[in-house]
Amino acid sequence: MEVDRLFEIYNAFRLLGGKGNSRKVAELLGISTRTVQRYLKVLVKHGYVEPVRRGMRVYYRVIKPLTEEEARELVEKKGDYRREAPPYELGRRILNIIEEAGLKADLIGAAKIHFVVPTHTRITHDIDVLVVREHARALVALLKYSLGLVLEKERGVHVDYRLRHPIEDVKVDVVVDGFREEGRMVWDLSRVLRSGRLTFEHVILMTLTRRSFGVRTDAYDVAVSLPFMDIENFWRVYEELKEESPPLARRIPEHLLIVRDFILGEYSGRDADLLLEILDKLMENRGRVKERIYS
Repeated sequence: MEVDRLFEIYNAFRLLGGKGNSRKVAELLGISTRTVQRYLKVLVKHGYVEPVRRGMRVYYRVIKPLTEEEARELVEKKGDYRREAPPYELGRRILNIIEEAGLKADLIGAAKIHFVVPTHTRITHDIDVLVVREHARALVALLKYSLGLVLEKERGVHVDYRLRHPIEDVKVDVVVDGFREEGRMVWDLSRVLRSGRLTFEHVILMTLTRRSFGVRTDAYDVAVSLPFMDIENFWRVYEELKEESPPLARRIPEHLLIVRDFILGEYSGRDADLLLEILDKLMENRGRVKERIYS
């Protein structure tokens, strides 16, 4: 993390006057969205920038000045980034390997959500990776020899490769092409991944299709992600999933209701109102989806 880069990203949000998101700032500065999200997480955590929702979109605005001395202190602390949690440190290193090697792969699950959503704080001990078949062995080799991970399992029922960190309590599950249940492919995402268009909504839907959908894990991940979702794209991907795997798609309405119960139990005041408003918009889908959700 660099002082100049921190100032550059901070000033870009200030220049955009509360109308900027990480993608706009990345385009403005000519850097990757992932780099912006990394620094943005620090700025949000320490109260220099705050998220603001306009309609169903989330933007960021500067709420207090950042001095050179304060910026240097944040960088020296690594913005608590270096020490945030071993799984996420490992996740970032995996993302770097994927990017540098040009692999058709991406993080999914809690780790991916953590890197997109600045307010995500849950610590996971599982890193999930989706990769196309022709790049799977190259990815596993890089995870073993570049990161020192140990291969525990190959060709499992649900995952194709399972690796673990030799010291930290972190495992990495690698899934090839898509998701299987009982040995059968139920959601093939290889075409989407090869096209480079695996969206955040894909990741949220993957979470919502889990057979053992957790209340304090998966429901939290979905709830905290609501302000960052594109609702139209969510249901566009959902319709594609419904055509390919109706049994998988049928889990989503029930799991969205679990998310609703989680919000009602864990949030209050304006936070609860905001999340429930977005969830209602999501469940209505312009009046076409509401019956499917509540039936």
